[in-house]
Amino acid sequence: MKDSPYFDPAAIAVYERVTAPFQFAPPAADLVAMLRLASDAVVLDVGTGTGVVARAARSALGPTGLVVGVDGSIDMLRFAQRATARLAVARVPALPFCDRTFDAVMAGFVVTHFESYERGLTEMVRVCRTNGRVGVSVWGSAPNAAAAIWSDTAGQYAARERLNAAFHDHIPWDEWFSESGNVSRALETAGLASVVVDTRHYTVRMPTPDYLRSRETSMQGIGLRRAVTDHQWDEFRERAAAVFRRECGETVEYVRDVHFGVGTTRFSPEV
Repeated sequence: MKDSPYFDPAAIAVYERVTAPFQFAPPAADLVAMLRLASDAVVLDVGTGTGVVARAARSALGPTGLVVGVDGSIDMLRFAQRATARLAVARVPALPFCDRTFDAVMAGFVVTHFESYERGLTEMVRVCRTNGRVGVSVWGSAPNAAAAIWSDTAGQYAARERLNAAFHDHIPWDEWFSESGNVSRALETAGLASVVVDTRHYTVRMPTPDYLRSRETSMQGIGLRRAVTDHQWDEFRERAAAVFRRECGETVEYVRDVHFGVGTTRFSPEV
């Protein structure tokens, strides 16, 4: 995960303050709702990050329920402590849990990061109890006007191929999972039954300075920063701010589509 914002405390702070509440919290609540958790469920949140999905699950459970979060970044988990008291530094495909440990396993915007989504989903299924539920969320393919404005501006300072490569190196399956049919195909291949895929659209609004800061600490933003000189970076930031003030005013607004996939684990005899 070289050069990843997930291991940069400053980038994580921006994510927790800006990106998580404005962009990730509403889909997190919907993913949890689709899992239909029992009040006493034991739930695993894979790639919990700062705990956005874990917080939504904690709110949905009763006092006897339990949420466990795992992530490969201990810096992200420091923020997640506010969401759940059960945390572990771990990532697929080597989850440190026995087979059939959890009533439900969820991953919000995480499976696209897996080196092998097949192995990652199979591992999630492994630790889920028979007739338990596994749920994921991924971004769809609808155009994002705000992202296009930012990319057009960044493209004046670094080759788009380089910026796209910085993104793909860390999120290799983003484009593949943006097609809803691939979501159901992946879950069924992992061994889940009764798979349901639902696509929902979310209108995201945030102050323009916050949006620009979130993009600067994104995969493409970090890639751009490393590709230019200090002077060019300062010039880019000034130009981006001017462009967004002209195009968006004080508030950036855009629509993102999200695919949700939920399936049920099948019975498998003990080996």
